[in-house]
Amino acid sequence: MAKEIGVGVLGYSIGRAHAHAWRDVAEVYYPMKLVPRLVALAGRTKKVVKFEAAKYGYAKTYSDWEKVVTDERVEIVDNCLPVALHPAPMIMAAKLGKSLFCEKPLARRATDAKRMLDAAEKAKVKHMVGYNYRFMPAITLARQMINKGKIGKITFFRGSYLTTNSTYDDPKTPMRWQFESSLSGYGALSDLGTHALDLARYLVGEVGAVAGAQSTIIKERPETEGARKKKRVNVDDLTVATMKFRNGALGTLETSWVNPGRMDYLSFEIYGTEGSLRFNLERINELEIFLSERDRGTSGYRTLNVLAKEHPYMGKYWVNQGGGFGWDHSFVNEFHHFLTSISDDRPVGPQGATFLDGYRNCQIMDAIADSAKSEAWVHIQE
Repeated sequence: MAKEIGVGVLGYSIGRAHAHAWRDVAEVYYPMKLVPRLVALAGRTKKVVKFEAAKYGYAKTYSDWEKVVTDERVEIVDNCLPVALHPAPMIMAAKLGKSLFCEKPLARRATDAKRMLDAAEKAKVKHMVGYNYRFMPAITLARQMINKGKIGKITFFRGSYLTTNSTYDDPKTPMRWQFESSLSGYGALSDLGTHALDLARYLVGEVGAVAGAQSTIIKERPETEGARKKKRVNVDDLTVATMKFRNGALGTLETSWVNPGRMDYLSFEIYGTEGSLRFNLERINELEIFLSERDRGTSGYRTLNVLAKEHPYMGKYWVNQGGGFGWDHSFVNEFHHFLTSISDDRPVGPQGATFLDGYRNCQIMDAIADSAKSEAWVHIQE
């Protein structure tokens, strides 16, 4: 028989997508050994917390994250707070023996991420970072093709995450925690680029060295909505980097949240000795494929609609009635993987991103920022 497991969520912004997925996963993947129950939600604004709790069916609400972490009914702590508030709740929850789920990036800097990793490993609890794009059919299929050698030895990775991200390209958009280094770590690099970097590691391998450049395009913003007084922005709006992978491949990264016309452009191109793959999140159900043996001499890429039941994850979704796969479904798949890892005592990785993956991602981001300051290549510690 299925057993309930209590979930406590910290934060209600991306926490909305999480709550939706925690609520839906047991239905999509029925039957499951563990069925999540939304026990408690913590957030800064009492009125909003109450509204979100009523909407998604949380049993209790708190204004203090510590009360969620220490609630005896909470067995999984899901941290959706600003990045600066990732370490303390996760370390406390680890000491209490609770399973840990943390939104990306794992921490502001690699030093904090390492403390979180050490705490999780010492407590021997399950730990996972919210790199949900690993759980999209097209991206998982790309990994399967790479692992089967379909495109040969990888030579080049090109990754981008470009958006206008909630009018961030408008100078009148006021200061938010995302624009404060003390709260976010970096800007577009932490918010968006971290996803592209995770896909680089997930699909190609470890990064050994980087050379980066960063720019703050909108240097000041109103302190509050409509305020005349302005505050200086101290994070990047735009980051570009060149990467050397340990397996010999080369790569590039470009990430920015001030790109008029770009909605949610997470994309990659991966070139190998026997073919290549392309993906664009704005066309979420498509994977473009070129296999040299089959496609040489043709007009180029073939577009595969990754909607058939034999494609990764699609056996659980409405594909025969004109439906497709949505962004929100990636969280459902992600949480199913995490819950199964707990119930069956299986490793979270390599399909899921662990705190070790989160730590290594932070190492790369730190190295890019250091390189941007020094204008020199920075090598990343193994």
